[in-house]
Amino acid sequence: MKVKNKKFWIIMFTLPCMALFALVYAAPIVTVIYTSLCDYTTFSGPVFTGLKNFMVIFQDETFLAAIKNTLVWVLLQSTFHVCLGLAMALVLRRKPKGWKIVRTAYMIPNIIPTAATGVMFTLLLNPSFGVVKPIVEALGFNASQVPNLFGNSKYAFWTVTLTWILYAGFNTIIFLAEMGAIDKEIYEAARVDGAKPWQVDRFITLPLMRNIFGTCVILASVAMVSQFDIIYVTTKGGPGSTTLNLPMFLYKAATLENNYGKANAVGVVQIVLGLVLVVLIQQLFREKKEIREGK
Repeated sequence: MKVKNKKFWIIMFTLPCMALFALVYAAPIVTVIYTSLCDYTTFSGPVFTGLKNFMVIFQDETFLAAIKNTLVWVLLQSTFHVCLGLAMALVLRRKPKGWKIVRTAYMIPNIIPTAATGVMFTLLLNPSFGVVKPIVEALGFNASQVPNLFGNSKYAFWTVTLTWILYAGFNTIIFLAEMGAIDKEIYEAARVDGAKPWQVDRFITLPLMRNIFGTCVILASVAMVSQFDIIYVTTKGGPGSTTLNLPMFLYKAATLENNYGKANAVGVVQIVLGLVLVVLIQQLFREKKEIREGK
């Protein structure tokens, strides 16, 4: 009788969460998947057409460019960006002189909304009145030849990338929290044995960061799959398809082409890509763990 009552209350307490999940997440996802298989615009309801929308987008060169840009950003974000956050955490953990000021200054960009960050960089790098022109003039070059970094296909991709990739404050906070949970006796024992600071990081801190590192890689990768606002504010995916990614392609398909079926097909690709990345990253770190345990 007690067991039955326990199961009943477990179900009762989980029902609101399940209902909320079904309403907010499950139902929209099912709707997106279904309408991706339909001809669907503002003026006509969804008409089932099978895989037509997927065939159309995968034959579109701009869509393939959007996938390429998205994957490159995922790679950069999950490697350089996360490693930068880890490096900053290793430095701040030692509390060098002025570490509180550095920590605060490094965290500030992560507090600012990304759309505001995009506007800020657009103004700072404006070729007419931004900081680029006086710097070029100070170096003795012709200011009239200052390039529009966001509007030039040679520089746009890397300029957009630099607006976020150096600000790894979120990852730094996560790593610092994980480092704070490590037993201090382990570090003390290493110092007694004569280990140098870099040896402590190499053989103690970094191995213990493996699981949280994988978590940060997953978060960074998923964030890049859904990155939209800062690209919209700075370049809107241009020039051409230089900075076009999947969310921007979806936005243009829905708003400019008024093709919700095509847009939702892109949304399905995003969902699948995100799930594949999560599974692959988890498997990567799980395999390393199993190898280590086997040894």
